[in-house]
Amino acid sequence: MANNKRKLRPRINYRHTLLELSVNRKDPCEVIRELISNSYDAGASIIEIYPLLQYSGFIFFDNGIGISDRQKINGVTPLDAFFSIGLSTKTKGDSIGYKCQGSKLCFASGKFALITRCKDEDESYWRRVIIDNPRDTLDSENENVEVSEDRQPWNTLLNLLHQPDSRTTAILQQLNKDYFDSKFKSGTLILVKYLEVDNFPHYYSTDNDYPYIKSYIRFYTRHGDVRILQPETTGFSSVAAKNFKTCSSSYNDRCHLFLWNCSSKTGNLEEIPIGYPYVIRPEVIPGLEKYVSYSPAQIKQLTNGKFYDRSADTFKFGGFNYCIALAIDGNRRALDYYQDLDRGIYNQYKKSGIEFTSQRGTFICSEGVKICRYNEIFSHGSMQEYAALNDSKAQSHYLLVINGSFNLVTDRNNLSESSLKTLRDPHFIEKIKDFLDRTYNQSKVFQELIERIGNQVSPSKTEVQVKQFNKTKSKIIERDYFYILDIEQLKDKKILVPITGEEHGVGALYTLLSYFVPSESPYAHLWLRPLTFSGQGIDSIAAEYGDNRINKELKGLEYKFLFATDELFNHPLVITDQIICWDIHQSVVPGETVDDGDYVGEINKSEKLQKIGFEIINIESKSGSVHDDKISIICLKKLIDNTFNCQWKKSRYSQKKSGTKSRKR
Repeated sequence: MANNKRKLRPRINYRHTLLELSVNRKDPCEVIRELISNSYDAGASIIEIYPLLQYSGFIFFDNGIGISDRQKINGVTPLDAFFSIGLSTKTKGDSIGYKCQGSKLCFASGKFALITRCKDEDESYWRRVIIDNPRDTLDSENENVEVSEDRQPWNTLLNLLHQPDSRTTAILQQLNKDYFDSKFKSGTLILVKYLEVDNFPHYYSTDNDYPYIKSYIRFYTRHGDVRILQPETTGFSSVAAKNFKTCSSSYNDRCHLFLWNCSSKTGNLEEIPIGYPYVIRPEVIPGLEKYVSYSPAQIKQLTNGKFYDRSADTFKFGGFNYCIALAIDGNRRALDYYQDLDRGIYNQYKKSGIEFTSQRGTFICSEGVKICRYNEIFSHGSMQEYAALNDSKAQSHYLLVINGSFNLVTDRNNLSESSLKTLRDPHFIEKIKDFLDRTYNQSKVFQELIERIGNQVSPSKTEVQVKQFNKTKSKIIERDYFYILDIEQLKDKKILVPITGEEHGVGALYTLLSYFVPSESPYAHLWLRPLTFSGQGIDSIAAEYGDNRINKELKGLEYKFLFATDELFNHPLVITDQIICWDIHQSVVPGETVDDGDYVGEINKSEKLQKIGFEIINIESKSGSVHDDKISIICLKKLIDNTFNCQWKKSRYSQKKSGTKSRKR
């Protein structure tokens, strides 16, 4: 029998593979993301990006260690690895890019040039590589990449950018001989012309109010590292920020990135802030300090929320360190801060081109770079308590990032199967749940957001309502309460103090006590007698005190737990006579305005409401018409305390937390 054994010589079509890599992009600025990652891996402290609008390209510079063609790492020099596929000098966990594939996006262009110099080599010259039509030129079977010395790289740029217009000339004047002699002691400069990007100016121009490339750098690149918490401005714990900094060798918060602003003929470099643009804490924004106390349960419409909270921690799994951060910012607060993001699908809402909704929810990040959404983690059975976070109504109120050394697929925009296996591991999910449980127990804002969204998302599910009912029952013992000693029928009845979300409870309590008010009380005129209750429109229509025939002018009542002025008043001021609230926020002071969308009024002190509340005066429509009546804002807690002889009690739970005792008036 003949011996049919033989050996094959497997061959790789480099050109075909390169074609796939160089166009395998999801975003026109993705090449910038990859170059920034390489610069961070190279230890750069300065990055500069110059869009070349005349040539549909860019110049990218960093002052890192340079790309050596002498020192071998992992059996290959960095310069060889740059132009190769599958070869890398980097180590997973220590570097952002370790497959040496991201830089291939530069080759989807008409011309590519690289100028580099290393710290530990002869500083009298630079190395240069210039390639026309890189995808067609590069071939693994031929040594067709020529590396040459360059002693005057500023002239090389002049030759590469022939017949420059005023925009390009300004950049060339910046990148002159002095620039190379002083700033370019070591590092790498990459020039790309005729990048295969449709509508190049739309993505790379910086001459509008909300440049896409500027937002892209902050939200999607290593310069916008999600691990840089900046506690002094964002409100994260300084301990968590320190832990984030020390748990990864790739962490770097010392790199300065500059983007060339081509809005003028001379141009200038604008520094882009480092770190992911977490919404800064309220007291950092002038005039918004008061918004920090408004929790999800205290507002009528959750979409108007300006609530805020922060939580972050680190954990280990499978020998790797992971960072997790939760930034809660109510929808309205986030919209006010992210002014550069698109608000909707219509042209009039277009800004930078990056959608607001694309930055909210849960994301997986690798070495600080935000990679992809992962809201499906809340579909796991053990995460049932937090399933509401998977709903789009919840996602506009928070950002949850889970960062680690995750393996990515070729285009680095999605997770590999090994990474997905980690994320689906029950023990890994338990780590995430432990973090959320701790946050839930420590954060009133997070508790209320989960409960509020849970009720909105699944109001018809029996198990949700049963769970909420049982939880409310178990919490009754923790509620503060009071007795009214001078009403025989009520003196031995414990009356619970209303809590956030119980607006109708405020109305019910006001209605009940209105029937027991002594006629001689100096506050009797403030106790109207509600005749109706409504879930829509004005909360109650009421008769004046003592009007048993209901033949006088009827009044409109509105009930609130906490009265504040930071959001639109949810009923027309012109049909409201009294606002009954359990408490009035400390920010409500004379001179503040109340706005219902059509009419605006002014907070004022009132003699008849002294120690009880305020009144709204000077009510005018935005078109100029005037409403002559005044509106009383009454603090029900103070009204009860002044009308009746009350004994106020704190629950044992409250006393334990605050150290206070009950008070008898």
